[in-house]
Amino acid sequence: MYERLSNKNEKPTMEEFLAYIGEGKELFDNVDAFLLNDINSVKMIKFDAHSRCWKISYHVKSKYICDIITEKDTFTIVTRLSDESIRNVYDGLLPYAKECIDNSPYRHKGWIEYRVLSAIHLDDIKTMLQIRANYKQ
Repeated sequence: MYERLSNKNEKPTMEEFLAYIGEGKELFDNVDAFLLNDINSVKMIKFDAHSRCWKISYHVKSKYICDIITEKDTFTIVTRLSDESIRNVYDGLLPYAKECIDNSPYRHKGWIEYRVLSAIHLDDIKTMLQIRANYKQ
């Protein structure tokens, strides 16, 4: 259902990423603009050996902010938050965001996978990304 770009031998262009996102392009554009303009991150296309797919990785200088894994007609954002950061924001999140946090496969290590399926998901993920950008490592 959520097929990913997985051919390691063919690095996709940004245009190919956007075409693959399809119906999720407007949501992606919103998150991408937030990451570039509000958080001042830079992005690059990389192959993720763990997930075995192509992703767009966002950083501020050398600090990792998130990855966006492109899926057919949508995308998943992967980021990492400390337990304290999650506790501080958790009660204010929508049930969908709480479910994503609670059910992320590597949650015990701070990793959160958040599939953006609707415009109502944007505020919560932006909150988490802002916390990640401001978190002192």
